[in-house]
Amino acid sequence: MLPLERLWQDRNRTPVLTISASIIVVIALIDWWTKPYVSLGFLYLFPIMFAAAFLPRWLVALLGVVCAVLAEVFSSLEPSFVRLSFVTLALAGCGLFVGEMARNRRLSIESQARLKVLVRRVQPQL
Repeated sequence: MLPLERLWQDRNRTPVLTISASIIVVIALIDWWTKPYVSLGFLYLFPIMFAAAFLPRWLVALLGVVCAVLAEVFSSLEPSFVRLSFVTLALAGCGLFVGEMARNRRLSIESQARLKVLVRRVQPQL
């Protein structure tokens, strides 16, 4: 299993956000190039999930909207507000979910570290 906790450490913020942005640009270019043949809109999910741990919630939601619009623009199907809405909900919702999981994991690790310090202080007194 991939050690994602290392990926979402604060020292990796700039590289992860840079790589996520470049992946979005690459997906958009490939999606534009293959527009009449295949839609790659689902691939926008991965860079959103990687960046979600470092971005505020409103920015994750905005990124979901931007990627959904890109997927709709480069789709070979006729424009549809309903499809755009569902893709936006899926991308933003998944990004927000992963961001909350990363935040909760970070808080859990911090609370475990505090508990260890507290136990070490109390233990010598016993």
